[in-house]
Amino acid sequence: MERQKSKLAKNNNMSDDVRTSGVGSIPLDLIPEILKDLPVKTLAWFLCVSKPWGCIIRNRDFVKFYLIKSSTHPQSLIFAFKSRRHSKHFFFSSSQHQDRDESSLSCVASYHMKCHSQPYTAITPSVHGLICYGPPSKLMVYNPSTRRSIALPIIDAHRLRMYHYLGYDPIGGDYKMLCMSRGMHARRGRGLAHKIQVLTLGNGSSWRMIEDCPPPHSPESPHICIDGVLFYGGYLDTSTRLLRKDHVVMSFDVRSEKFGIIKVPSERATRFTRMTRYNRKLALMFTGYGGFGCGYSGYIELWVLEDAARHEWSNKNFVLPRLASRDTLFQVFCAIDDSGEFVLAPETLRAPTFYVMYYDPNKNSMRRVDIEGIADKKLQFWDDDSDRRTISIFPGHVENLLFL
Repeated sequence: MERQKSKLAKNNNMSDDVRTSGVGSIPLDLIPEILKDLPVKTLAWFLCVSKPWGCIIRNRDFVKFYLIKSSTHPQSLIFAFKSRRHSKHFFFSSSQHQDRDESSLSCVASYHMKCHSQPYTAITPSVHGLICYGPPSKLMVYNPSTRRSIALPIIDAHRLRMYHYLGYDPIGGDYKMLCMSRGMHARRGRGLAHKIQVLTLGNGSSWRMIEDCPPPHSPESPHICIDGVLFYGGYLDTSTRLLRKDHVVMSFDVRSEKFGIIKVPSERATRFTRMTRYNRKLALMFTGYGGFGCGYSGYIELWVLEDAARHEWSNKNFVLPRLASRDTLFQVFCAIDDSGEFVLAPETLRAPTFYVMYYDPNKNSMRRVDIEGIADKKLQFWDDDSDRRTISIFPGHVENLLFL
């Protein structure tokens, strides 16, 4: 018995020595170079076994450096679905396939979380590895890589329509949440944005009023963050009579916290359905759909922002090949920036397998990717609902160390 205790104590001491010598024998400046290529799960384990390495992993500069590095790795798609029966949103992720030579592929999705869809729930695009969800009065920021969320300070949203936009400053490495409320117009039109506040994510952060006063406008969705600039929809004239004649794109520089206005092409001044990133630029996307008699068909109309200061846009139009599906309605959700492809998906989930279609405008071709682990996933409030809808698909998701 004494021999076993002695042996156990010796092994414990050896483990401590190995950990200590392992850290000490590596030059300090080389440790970040080693850690930056490891997955988030491995880094989470290192936090438990080595305090010196944990200090490096949680260092602000390393978190920023890791994010830059992970942006060069294969990226993921983030899916948001709604269970209409149970009024809940479900989040999944899967790999973002880049093999354009295969016409049919498959992958396995990862389930992340669910949240209530009522009352009104905001879901933001994946912004450098983070997504925002929840009702206006109880916003959460979630990191799919670490599977952890943080609650943002509460804002009084009583009887007000609140708008929240998550942005990232790549220079300073800061995430900021822009928040504004929209009151009611005196003549029942759209109210102007007021109580405009911003919050920088971090320990002890709080909401603060914005210093730059933006031009009077009524905020709208959709929105997207590209290279440190938040873009979101807005109206300048909020009267009901001119409501659909003055649609603009509002810009917000995340670093300087300055607003700007970008005029929308006159051909599409009334509305736009989605914002996406195309060739590393902001693009307004409009889609149309054909009938079901001979299968699904449709088109994509794209307006790409070439010069924000001059309000210059270029136009691209694509006619989609027909899909051999007579009873399924598809939506075009986003563009894949690196490949130039577009992602389509069925509006309704049907067993046994959910799938997406990648449209390549250069080849005018479609390729299908089956995604297992979504439609057939066994989850409470999920698998017993026959009316599940695809809400959004966000491309370009990368691994992030925040909240680790």
